Amino acid sequence: MSTAQAAFLELGDGFGTVFARWQSYGIEQVINWDGQDWAYQQFDWAGITSGQAVGDQATVTLPALPSVLDLTPRALAGAWVASLRVIQWDDEASSTPPASGYVLAASCVGQVVGASGSLTQKTWRLGSALSRIGAQFPPRTATTALIGVPFRI
Repeated sequence: MSTAQAAFLELGDGFGTVFARWQSYGIEQVINWDGQDWAYQQFDWAGITSGQAVGDQATVTLPALPSVLDLTPRALAGAWVASLRVIQWDDEASSTPPASGYVLAASCVGQVVGASGSLTQKTWRLGSALSRIGAQFPPRTATTALIGVPFRI
């Protein structure tokens, strides 16, 4: 018995709008999983141990393609949220990620808090969307995109 593994990365504003859904399993394929279509995008992830992210150490490394270069400054400025899920399943039973019968091996949800890179790749650093002290209110910057234009007299 052999085990297959697929990673799914979703990037959105945290309020329901999704800007990208990528998977790293089916090369040049769109895979339907979890009721959504996921386009192929090669990416690597790190900083997740025992199935969860540790502090602000979770990272996602993507190739420096035009779509990634376009999304990076927008994700930083808009305090977008990235959700990473890694699943495993018996690949003898199914060659594509199954709708059921898989094991969630790792997951991480974090705000895109930093980015670095080179000519060939971009690395996003994912941080906590909750405050470390109290964890009652997300430490997002109150921008007009989040709260609208304030009332003025």
